[in-house]
Amino acid sequence: MSDSSRDIPNCLSPVITSRRELDPIATSLQRRLASLQDVQVVVLDVYGTLVISGSGEVGTAEDKRQNHDQATESNVDPVQQAAAAAGVSDLQRLPTMDAIRARIERVNQARLMDTNPRPEVEILDIWRAEWIASDRVDVAADPRLVCEIAARVESVTNPTWPMPGATKALADLHARGFKLGIVSNAQVYTIPLVEDLIGGSLESRFDLNLCFFSNRYRASKPGPLMFDRLVGELARRNIAPEQAVYVGNDMLNDVYAAKNAGLKTALFAGDAHSLRLRQDHAYCADLSSDVVMTSWNHLVECLGEGQRNPQS
Repeated sequence: MSDSSRDIPNCLSPVITSRRELDPIATSLQRRLASLQDVQVVVLDVYGTLVISGSGEVGTAEDKRQNHDQATESNVDPVQQAAAAAGVSDLQRLPTMDAIRARIERVNQARLMDTNPRPEVEILDIWRAEWIASDRVDVAADPRLVCEIAARVESVTNPTWPMPGATKALADLHARGFKLGIVSNAQVYTIPLVEDLIGGSLESRFDLNLCFFSNRYRASKPGPLMFDRLVGELARRNIAPEQAVYVGNDMLNDVYAAKNAGLKTALFAGDAHSLRLRQDHAYCADLSSDVVMTSWNHLVECLGEGQRNPQS
């Protein structure tokens, strides 16, 4: 854990302090590298790319279902465990993971539209509503307590650890003048994970105007909204989409979505926890990324020591 964790709000710190070390699991994919010419901007996914992710994603009802099933198999009630650790003495009438998942599904269904085919929730709103529905206004009325319990549940159901090599690669690319951005399916826990990885504030490595998080836009990948906003910001700087490369572990959410927006793409295939090839999805059947990287030094290699962008 880096020194940056001391700056993480106490209610969010369990996503860092409660985790255990994870190692990436090698995949059967072979690296496929190529020179990525004329790239000025490197845009990154977070879960499964910058950090090892036990579930491979964050925030969606599908992930909550998977995480609930895993908890059930181990006879652990993550909500009860989290509430007790946060100091809640009355452990009656607690929200359930099934209820959390069902509310996510209802809220997303209500927001579904052609312009937002993949709605996203703000997870703390979901938790607060479920505490109220469980007749536990005592918890719902304390925002920091709601946040801490949610963070503790997240640390159990979606454990994370920094992806080996990511910290050094980001430092190298930043030092060489590449602009760094993020487009991520995210929740309130996501920025603390990135800040822990880089050992400082988000803006110490990333251009904040090139960072887009799904919970802030209420829209997730592979929906187009965040990539549309990214491409718009690039255009404002006279940077063409093909002068940016997007790095992610999911052929649908990352490679398809980024390629559809005109970006170069790099599939991160360095961890079987979260590699998603989506070969049964129509959008991915004949889809390929520009490069396949199985470690972070491969991206540095593809961007070439001679390629620099010292001026913004």
